[in-house]
Amino acid sequence: MMEDVGREAPASKSAEEALRGTVLNIQRFSTQDGPGVRTTVFLKGCTNHCAWCHNPESMRLKPELQVYPDRCIGCGRCVEVCSEGAHLLIDGEKQFDRELCQMCGRCAEDCFAGGLVIAGKEMSVDEVMCEILQDETYYRHSEGGVTFSGGEPVIQREFLLALLRRCKKKGIHTAIETAANYNWRWVEEMLPYVDLVMCDLKIMTSKLHKKFVGNDGERIQENLRKLGDSGVPMIVRTPVVGGVNDAKEEIASIAHFVGSFEHLLYYELLTYHPLGASKRESLGLPKEGGFYAPDKARMDELVDVARTFIHDVRS
Repeated sequence: MMEDVGREAPASKSAEEALRGTVLNIQRFSTQDGPGVRTTVFLKGCTNHCAWCHNPESMRLKPELQVYPDRCIGCGRCVEVCSEGAHLLIDGEKQFDRELCQMCGRCAEDCFAGGLVIAGKEMSVDEVMCEILQDETYYRHSEGGVTFSGGEPVIQREFLLALLRRCKKKGIHTAIETAANYNWRWVEEMLPYVDLVMCDLKIMTSKLHKKFVGNDGERIQENLRKLGDSGVPMIVRTPVVGGVNDAKEEIASIAHFVGSFEHLLYYELLTYHPLGASKRESLGLPKEGGFYAPDKARMDELVDVARTFIHDVRS
């Protein structure tokens, strides 16, 4: 159960120094994850299982091996270094048995062609802060800062809380991107150190939410209500997926709910894109099925629907 992920925040500096989190990626000079120039820190692990997820390598907490057979040049180095026999080269064709893999990472380290990639690595709070502080000048000049994303960053709560505290001590603007599916107290303790919350709300209809996201969505809605009352500025976004939530009635329901949030900055409709398809294959996951991007005319219609309830709607 994901509830077991959260533990009490460390009480001392020595405990903070011992913390290690699983970081998927640190993206510098980001302009899409909040105001100004930002560094976005992607943490691994998620409590949702969206069928169309464009970052499926972020779902699990632990590092994973991504395999891209089309990049393999047949050098056989992975076969040589794998002590578990997970990699085979038969008649020049690369084969991989994921069940035998122990995630030691040696194969990816030696794969200069990029056919094997480790998604995620353990880092300390100091290591992440070292990356963040490289662009401190840009944050101040652009009114930017740091955004913690995922996956769902809140489930690595000790690690995230320590990073938020450190950023605030440096006077750096902080934002979190969250889907809000967790125990409320996990995020509540972070809010004094958060300047902006960017929330995803994908579906209101319980049956559809359970089918495509893996849960009924009730806890998400309750947490979003509490975030809406918290006083922290919010941006709410809906990825619009053709065949899932692109009905006018669904967007109207979401916009009506979101429109009641007192500190909402704006609501945004994002057009689905199939970036996760190749990543799913690289992780040995089943292929996506039946999802598509609504055309511009449809997106414009949905924006008009949302504006019935919210003044500032973007797409």
